Amino acid sequence: MKSIITKFLSVASAAVIGCSAAGSAAAVSFDYVVLDPGHTPRTPGAISAGNVPEHGFNNVFVRELAQALELEQIPYLISNVKNAELSLTDRVKNTGKRALFISIHHDSVQPQYCNLNTSPCRTDYASGYSLFVSKVNRNFRISKEIASKIARALRQSGLSPSVHHGEKIPNESKILLDHNGVYQYDNLVVLKNASSPAILLEVAVITNPQDERLARNPRHRAKIIKAIVKTLREYIGFER
Repeated sequence: MKSIITKFLSVASAAVIGCSAAGSAAAVSFDYVVLDPGHTPRTPGAISAGNVPEHGFNNVFVRELAQALELEQIPYLISNVKNAELSLTDRVKNTGKRALFISIHHDSVQPQYCNLNTSPCRTDYASGYSLFVSKVNRNFRISKEIASKIARALRQSGLSPSVHHGEKIPNESKILLDHNGVYQYDNLVVLKNASSPAILLEVAVITNPQDERLARNPRHRAKIIKAIVKTLREYIGFER
């Protein structure tokens, strides 16, 4: 345990590390996961229907996902544990060929779908989760496989993906790679610049009041986290 922790601390002096795990049985395997809570206090991301910044939702989800990884003895780092104004490039500095990068976000919609009589945006136009990968990433094939596996686990859990990112409108028009909710988004900086396989998960559309309630619900978050951990444990190959 001590030697593995020392190894990870040597590559991430400003990050948090979880427990260690030994060995791997899968064809695709990784030594650790980099958890990236999207946005910062100064650039908080989307504002929910209930006027809560996305950054807060992201931090809560990453904290609970980290706890689940800890229980499964899956090693992890957190890209921005101190809520610093971290650049997108710095977020991926601890990635490498033995890592898996997972960025956590909460979704919104394009302005034309917001209720013009409310501020912040409120809409029932879109709901559900989405996953993104970048073809620019040198590990695109593996990234897509992992994202598809997580998406399948989410569908098997009774959750539904959002379809609005495939709409043929400005700032959307993403390529749907998997009907379970995996999209290709080549220019997302953290995805294309990561040295490892990388995925981005939009947990829920928080500008939708119903989705925001789900995002606030610990049981709903636990269901999504269970699907992620199941994939990491069974598909990527961390041993329990």
